[in-house]
Amino acid sequence: MGTLMHTAAVLCTTDDRQAEAIAAALPWLQVIRCSDGESARDACQDQEVRLVLIVDESPRIDACRLFGELSGHQPGLAGVLLSAAADTALLHGALEAGFSGVVELPINVLQANRVVHQALERYRLQQENTRLRTLIPLYRLGEQLAAATSEEGILERLLDAVQQQTKASRCSVMLYDQKEQCLRIASARGLYPALVRSLRLQPGDQIAGWVFQQGKPVLLNKEDQGESIFSSLLRQPEIVSSISFPLRICEQNIGVLNISQRETEERFSEADNEMLSILCSQAAVALENLRARQQLTETIRMRTLFEQYVAPEVAELLMAQNADLMELGEIKQTTVLFADIRNFTRLVQQIDLWSLRAFLNEFFHFFTEEVFRHQGTVDKFMGDAVLAVFGAPVKLDHPCLAATRTAMAIKKRFTELRQQWSQHSETFLGVDLGIAVTKGTVFLGNLGSNRRLDYTVIGNEVNIAQRLAAEATACRIYITEAVRRELGGSFEVEELGEIELRGVEKKTRVFSLLEGQERHP
Repeated sequence: MGTLMHTAAVLCTTDDRQAEAIAAALPWLQVIRCSDGESARDACQDQEVRLVLIVDESPRIDACRLFGELSGHQPGLAGVLLSAAADTALLHGALEAGFSGVVELPINVLQANRVVHQALERYRLQQENTRLRTLIPLYRLGEQLAAATSEEGILERLLDAVQQQTKASRCSVMLYDQKEQCLRIASARGLYPALVRSLRLQPGDQIAGWVFQQGKPVLLNKEDQGESIFSSLLRQPEIVSSISFPLRICEQNIGVLNISQRETEERFSEADNEMLSILCSQAAVALENLRARQQLTETIRMRTLFEQYVAPEVAELLMAQNADLMELGEIKQTTVLFADIRNFTRLVQQIDLWSLRAFLNEFFHFFTEEVFRHQGTVDKFMGDAVLAVFGAPVKLDHPCLAATRTAMAIKKRFTELRQQWSQHSETFLGVDLGIAVTKGTVFLGNLGSNRRLDYTVIGNEVNIAQRLAAEATACRIYITEAVRRELGGSFEVEELGEIELRGVEKKTRVFSLLEGQERHP
């Protein structure tokens, strides 16, 4: 008997001896004795009862009428009729009234246990079928919500399910608009289109605003609306019943589901409230997943866009900013690398533009590849020149060393590129590359306007790098005194003395990197 032990059952009879005999025959039941219909109704309301045992004592107790009343208040309730005059007619009448079986009196223990067990098994199967009838549509709704590709699609499916389950004549979903800081109707059934478009509620205003702010549902029926704290807000007396239920994502209220009934006298109940809880939870999960997918898609799109212009590290920095991007910037010590293709004007005049484009793309490709490999940042392409930065925004222990290694690798690959393209045209043999590396204080950050931003570096060291690269010939690499000091003895250099650079007030002490391998201590 396991799970049936101590099952609550109401026994309705006026005969005390009969009641004792029935209880003794069914010792595994928790029998609640009632002597009339009123006490039986109270017992069923006060606690969870699965089974009603009614002794046929007409006219004092009309068993069929009483069971009809009890099962009307508690659908699915199992019933067994006990009678001293059990015959075919009584059995047919009992079954038509909804009883699961009839037990003949005086009571037979075996028969009574068999009939009661069958009645409880029928009750269990009915409850299981009810759950399945509820869960299967909910499971299908979950699949439909998960398959939706827009918030509108999720809300439409939610309202379809709400109307199907509650028979509400009007329903709507209001979502909080962050931009306007108010609740707006995002989807509705049975409401005037003009109202849907115009209605705005502040958090705390009206019933829906209160539900949104407090995160608690409100169930109102016509007969008890006057006693509600919201009685002053109820301006539509034609509403018979209504529920406002909060929509939540990750403990945050995002909106309110509103349903109302005005076309019938049907009232919403706590069961409807529980149903809305399940439906709203499923919709909230679907909205959360959809927004997460959309955010991920947008993040990937933006990252891909950023990485077409800046290093992955800079893209990460820009994507992580919650503040105004115009405010993104800092002044710090940075190493600057500038590379300038020499004799490019002559190349433009003699080489077709498609070939010229392909040549530049190859150059920019390996330039970017080497800069990124040494954890630098490509600041910008400028026609036939490129600017890169080391030590910011990605911090490096030895930015000058990283920049110099990058310069050496670019020089080697440019020489190979020029040789390859000379087979296409000897004009490429006249192309040269000047490279310069400087170190100093610069501004690194966003410049421009809200409509067009450029993450770049500005400062005197940038100007010096550009001028030095213009002075370098034969693919030589020029460095400043500050760079040479940081490199120590890692590379062999030749001092060129102080050079006067156009646009730079003071002369610049310059060194040229000599051919050879990097020295390791």
